[in-house]
Parts: sequence; C-alpha cells; structure tokens
Amino acid sequence: MNNIEIKERETDEDEIDLKAIFRTLSDYKAAIITFAVIFTLFSAVYAYFKPSIYSSFSTVEVGLEPRGGSQSDILAAAVGGDAAGPDTEMDIIRSRFLASHALRKVDFTHRYYGIKMMKERELYKDSPFDVNLTEGENISFGVYPVDKIFYRLKAKGVDKETREEWSYEKVHRFGAPVKDKYFAFVLHKKAGRELTADSYRFVVLDLESATDTAMGGVSVSPLSKFSTLLKITYEDPVPLRAQEFANALAESYIEQSVYRKTREASRTLEFVDNQLLEINENLKDSAVQLENFKIKTSTISLDTKAQGVVTRMGDYETKLAEIRIEEELLNSLYNQVKAGKSLETISVIGLEGKNEQSGPLTGLVKELQQNVLKIKLLRSDFTEQYPEVRKLRRQIIQLKKIIISTIKNMKSNISERRALIVKSIESQQKLLEALPQNEREFGKLQRKFVINEKIYSYLLEQRSATAIAKASTVSKNRVVDNALLPKGPIKPKKKLMVIIGLILGLILGIAYAFLREFLDDTVKNEEDVSRGTSAGLLGVVPKMGKVVRGSLQVFEAPKSEVAESFRNIRTNLQFMAPEADSQVIAVTSTIAGEGKTTISANLAGVISMTGKRVIVLNLDMRKPMLHKEFGLRNNEGLSTVLSNHALLSDVIQHSAYEDLDIISSGPVPPNPSELIQSKRMDDVIEKLKSVYDIIIMDTPPIGVVTDAHTLIHLADATVYVIRSEYAKKGFLRNVEKLHRTEGIQGLGVVLNDVNMKKYAYGYGYGYGYGGEYYEEKG
Repeated sequence: MNNIEIKERETDEDEIDLKAIFRTLSDYKAAIITFAVIFTLFSAVYAYFKPSIYSSFSTVEVGLEPRGGSQSDILAAAVGGDAAGPDTEMDIIRSRFLASHALRKVDFTHRYYGIKMMKERELYKDSPFDVNLTEGENISFGVYPVDKIFYRLKAKGVDKETREEWSYEKVHRFGAPVKDKYFAFVLHKKAGRELTADSYRFVVLDLESATDTAMGGVSVSPLSKFSTLLKITYEDPVPLRAQEFANALAESYIEQSVYRKTREASRTLEFVDNQLLEINENLKDSAVQLENFKIKTSTISLDTKAQGVVTRMGDYETKLAEIRIEEELLNSLYNQVKAGKSLETISVIGLEGKNEQSGPLTGLVKELQQNVLKIKLLRSDFTEQYPEVRKLRRQIIQLKKIIISTIKNMKSNISERRALIVKSIESQQKLLEALPQNEREFGKLQRKFVINEKIYSYLLEQRSATAIAKASTVSKNRVVDNALLPKGPIKPKKKLMVIIGLILGLILGIAYAFLREFLDDTVKNEEDVSRGTSAGLLGVVPKMGKVVRGSLQVFEAPKSEVAESFRNIRTNLQFMAPEADSQVIAVTSTIAGEGKTTISANLAGVISMTGKRVIVLNLDMRKPMLHKEFGLRNNEGLSTVLSNHALLSDVIQHSAYEDLDIISSGPVPPNPSELIQSKRMDDVIEKLKSVYDIIIMDTPPIGVVTDAHTLIHLADATVYVIRSEYAKKGFLRNVEKLHRTEGIQGLGVVLNDVNMKKYAYGYGYGYGYGGEYYEEKG
C-alpha cells in the first residue's frame, strides 16, 4: 500500500470519527439541552439568592522614621516605626485591636434584614425599626408584620445549660417590651418608615462576634512594591457600611499611631507629677523649719566658709537624689523585663544620656518591643509552632538576657557613682561639724531647703519638656484618600455565573452523552456489524413506525424507503444460492423482539412482487406471530401437520397478496423441538419445493432454543436479524460462530429498525438525506 492510500485511509477514518462525534451529540441532544437548562436555571437561582458584595477602600500614608531617630519616641518606633516597615503597619491594620477600635464608629452589632420575593437583603440604616436589646445576643429573631401596630415574633435556639432546643412565637406591639427566659428587648418602629418587605429578621451580635465578622472583610495591600501608601479595602453586603468601615479603619489607625507616640510621655508625666507632690511637701516643710530657726536664733546668713560648705553639700545631695531616681527607673525596668509581662509598654525615658550604656539599652529595648509586637500579630493567625514565632521567641529570650545584663552593669556604675558622692558628702559633713552649733544647724536647714528647691526645679523642667513633647506629637501617618460609596457590587458576577452554569451544563451533558455512548453496547449501525462479524450485510431496514397488523409495509407503501430496503435485501439474496431451483431461506435472530417475523413477512411480500410463488412457514411454535402479520387464523398449522393431525394442503393459507401463501405454526405443541427435528419436517420442505419458488422459514430465536440450528441447515440462505439499538454487540459473536465455526453457507445479516436520520450516511442507499425520494404515504 503506497503512502497516498495510507493518507487517504487516515483521512477517511478521521472523517468517520468526526461524524461519529456529531452523531453522538445529535443522539443525546435532548439530554445535553436538559443538562444545560437545569444548570443554567440552578446558577440563575443561586445568583439571585447570593448576596451582592460591595467594596470600598481608603488610602493611608505610612510615615516611617529613619534609624537613629528621636530616643523619646522609643515605644512608637518599636510598635510601628523604623524596624517594622509597611508590613508591620499592614498587620496592625488587620489586627483585632484596630478592628474593635473602628467598631466604636460603625455599628456592626445590630443586623437588620428584609425578606422580599424569597430573597433576603440586609437593610442597615434603612431598617424600618430598631431594637434596644438587653439580653439575647446572637439570637436570630424573625419579625412578621401583622399590621402597622402589631408584629409576630419568631425565634429559636439552644439552651446553653441543658443543650435543649427552644422555640418562641407570639404577637407583640411595636414599642412594647418583650421579655422571655432567653431574651429581652424593645422593638421600636421608626417614624415615617413603611413595612414594605414580606418579613424581617434581626440579630444583635456580641462584640467578639461583631469583631470577627468585621475582620473577615478587611484586606490591606501596598499600592506598589516599594510604596509607603497602603490601600485599606473593606468588603461588605451593604455599600454604605463598606464605605464607613473603610474610613473608620483609616481614622482609627491614625488615632492609634498618635496614642502610641503619646503613651510614653503620659506615663512620664504621671511619674513626675507624683514626685512633684512629694518634693513640694518636703520643700514647704524645709522652708518653715529654716524660717523658724532664723527667728529663734536671729541668724540671717552664714559666713563665707560655712556658705561654701553648705553649697557643696547641696550640690552633692542633689546629684545623689538624681542617682536615686535613675536607680529607681532601672529597678522598675529590670523587674518588668525579668517578669516578662507587658514588654511592649516598658519605658526608658529618664535614662537617656546618663552614661555610655544608655544608648545601647535604648536600642535593645526597641528591638525587644518590636519582636513582642510581631509575635502578637503572628499569633492571631498562627500557632506557637509556626517557624517565625519560634524564631522570635528565641530572639526575645536572648534580648532579655542582654538587657538584664546591661541593667546590672548600669546599676553597678550607679553604685560606684553613689559611693563617690556619699564619700564627698561625708568629707563636707566633717567640715560642717567643725562650725559653731548655730551655724552648723542653720547650714543643715538651709542645705535641705536648697536641695528640695533644686530637685523641685529639675522636676518642673522635666514636666514642662515632657508636656510640650506630648502636646506637639503628631502622627507621621496620614489619610490620603477617603473611601467612597461603591457604585456597584464587585461580586458575585451574576451574568458570569449564569454563563458558567450554561457552559458547565453543556460540558456535563456532553460528558453524559459520550459516557452513555461508551457504555452502550448495542448494535447501532453498519460499522458495528462489520466490526463484530465477517458475515455479509444483506441490507438495512429503516424504522417502520407503528405497524398495522394484517398489512405489509412493502405493499402499503411500495415506494417508501422501507420497501426499497427490502428490494435491496431481495437482490442480495439472489446471489446467496444462485444455482438452486427452489430457494429455502431461514430467518432467525438471537432473542425475541428483534423483528424477524416482520422481516420474514415483508421479505416474502417483496419477492412475490417479482412473480415468484412464495410461502412463509411459521416455525416459532412457542410464540407464533406470523398469522397476525397477515391477519389470518392459527387454528391449524405446522404443529398439526408434523404431528400427523392434518394434511399439508389443508394448512396452507392464501394471503391477500398474489403469489404469497403462509403456513402458521398452529396450536402450541408440548414438544416443538422434537417435531421440528423429525423426518416429517424434511418431507414438508421437499413437498413445498415442488410447488413454490421461495420458501421462507420464520424460525425461533437461535440464542434461546436449539430449533433454529436444525432449520438453518435445511436452508439455502440464512437471514440473521439484528435489531439496531436493541441487540447487544455480543450477539454478533453468534453470527460469527455460525459463519466461521459451523460453516453455515449463505449467511447474511439484516440490520433492522435503524434510525436512518442518525445512520443513513453509512449505507449509500439514499436513505436519510435522500429518503424523501422514496417516501410515499400509503
């Protein structure tokens, strides 16, 4: 075979496969359309009931401080400044803390819904009523208006203690208190609002549930890869609430950034104020004592030597007081770090610049606070086993050790400084004691007064500087764009959902069609016959529709495609036994219901049209049907002839058609197989041969009983009827066995009851596309 022939064959096979695909789609087009319609309707219904989601966003700018910034903003830098960057700010915006703060500005707890045309829609501020609930959070209440004054209330839930289900249904007046074991509230109808929905529903969420609900719609992203502008997006079924909460998040973020920056100054002011109260009392007391001593002793001032000693002692004791404050701050910091609690709020104000170790300590504290904040943000989404959390935990432990060690070193330095100052005070004290008693006492009182005065002035300066810093603190973050009211929903894409439903339905319908085609093992067309057996195909008989008993299609509509198909079979049979003087044709099938009796009758009719004398024998004695095809009686027949109860000439019946006779089966005998296999059967065939040109035997199904095997050996030609879309492909193995193994000569297949609109392309008889040429209504 040359390459051209191979290519032509491949092309033909491809064309056949393509046509087979379209044929399958055509066969199951009703199922495909049904799938498509069902899924389209389902997706349309789903899209109708699916609540629309609206999105609104605000934009904020994150003002990041450069490294080495002001040491007075330690806590602000630790919780949102230079080390964290935009990623930490995004985590803060998504945090539960900020969401709960924003909920103070937007009502998320009270949810009102209206139900109309079976669709529920959240009303938010458009609700025709509001509720003042004191008990019964998270319970869904159904409100069914009775009229403008009364409403029916329905609710159900589960008892928290007994875990038993409860239900409630009563009629109440708008504005009247409603009290039950599980809830208590007053439902007020808003003035000027009409109850237009079929029914309503409301639920009041607790703060935790409302926060969880609010957090679910928040998303934060930078506007570009290296941008410090953050886009705060909020999605919600209510467009107004989406706008309000997006703005509330931005405002809360700015407010909290200011709060974090001023929190440290507030704590410092509180500490200084407490110290001022104590020093002020001491200053008043020392002033009174000094004044009383002057009056008592008439001493106005000290001499130069005594004044110098008192001044130096005052300076030393002032420094000693400052060291005590510094040591107190270090002890507080040490205890807080050691305990490991509230590490994000620890303060190093007052320790800056005291010695060379205060700078590194400030950096260590900032890094510790930053890691603590990162863990809190990560723990809202991950467990302790998350790798980043475990890594931060190890870093915190190491930082605490370093900070504690640094504090110990600083305390050691303070102790050395205090010892030197105390030694200096003791030396001045000796000089003071050498003075006269009045001068010595006067110097002591004056020194106490001067020390308290200096400490008081120092604290006032610190308070003034801290208050100014607090008042002038502004957030480096700012709102760039406020959220706008959404113009339309972002999801679901309802048209797209319907289209997807249609496409999915088509895909599943097509898949169903090909699956059914794959699982369908019935014989459908000529290709199936040629693949299943090497026996020849005598012809194809189209669907006949409803057959009228007592009439033959070949006579009633001689120009129809059915009649033409039988003429084609008649022509092919002429080549099966061309040398026989009288041709005997056996017609059989695998099982009942394949149409062999109809084929036998119409084949006999079309042959009789050629002028040949034809007789049809009904040898299916168990289920005789031939006499009904011709509208004849079945009182006597082959069973009575073979059992010697009637003569052959007496059972031959003339049909309504010329040259066409039949012998019915007769009464059903108890031993049909023995009668058929008797010598009497051979004699009957021989006698009929002498009278008729064609003898057609309507045999029993060969796959059910063995009678047909005997009869086909008496025949010159055998017609094996296979009914399209009814007979299994396995039936063709019986045909192949008869043809190959048993060597039955003149065996051919007739494919019956074929839907020519589906399979006409394969036969070339003019059926299907050209069948109207033969069509004639009789």
